[in-house]
Amino acid sequence: MKKILLTILLLAAGQMSFASCDTQNCIPPYDLTSGFSRFFSKVTGQNFIAEKVGESIAKKAIKKEITSGKIDVNLKSFSTRDLKAGRFKSLEIIGKDIVVDGIYISYFRTKTICDFNYVVQDKNGDVIVKEDIPVYAETTITEDDLNNTMNSADYKRLVNDINMLGGSLNLFQIVSTSVKLKKGKMFYIMKYSLPFVRKPQEIVISADLCVHNGEIILANTNFVSENLALDINKFSKLLNYINPLDFSAKILENKNARFNIRNVNVSGDKITFDGTITVLKDKE
Repeated sequence: MKKILLTILLLAAGQMSFASCDTQNCIPPYDLTSGFSRFFSKVTGQNFIAEKVGESIAKKAIKKEITSGKIDVNLKSFSTRDLKAGRFKSLEIIGKDIVVDGIYISYFRTKTICDFNYVVQDKNGDVIVKEDIPVYAETTITEDDLNNTMNSADYKRLVNDINMLGGSLNLFQIVSTSVKLKKGKMFYIMKYSLPFVRKPQEIVISADLCVHNGEIILANTNFVSENLALDINKFSKLLNYINPLDFSAKILENKNARFNIRNVNVSGDKITFDGTITVLKDKE
């Protein structure tokens, strides 16, 4: 995701990276062109044209990085010269029905929080983030999104890692996984096989979605069937390890792109959550 977001912010200016901070930590604008230059760029329409060109470049760049989906971009700059130098007021990106790296997302919206953002490219084309860039983000993921993500190669590889451990210890093997959203909860359906048992067994676990330390976790887990003589605490740990929401976030982040979730809600067959991403300033 960092690559996509950096590419998005390349525009006619440059690129960047992410973390989480508040508006009071925003840096006052500096190195801007003169007030007259900014005024002239605005009244002549040059700045408007530059913004539209930047938005078009951003869309094309993003579409190269995603498998499918619709992207809208809104860019606000100080002036044409400032934009080319990598200084801009704000950038808003809206995505619908996005698929990236096997992750399915029905809707997301990100917008820079500060009124001054500064990124440049060096002679090698590498991106240098001049100042931290806090970004507000809100996302909607549906039940279908989660199930499609759980069919991705990377998620199946995660499940296979667990099966390899279980196989070496002669324990259960996960055959399939799926998710159902209803009554404000997530229902995780797991089919598994046991040694010397012919037919796969099925477990349905209900869980609430909560935010803990900036991450979405599955809490208050319970077996839907009360006839199972199994340790729910052990399955709760396993469930959080293969939590498809956590998987979706982790596969998109890296050491420079960190998510800080603030709120999460389940309504019908949709999960909505919001928070911040912070692009950290590069050391010079």
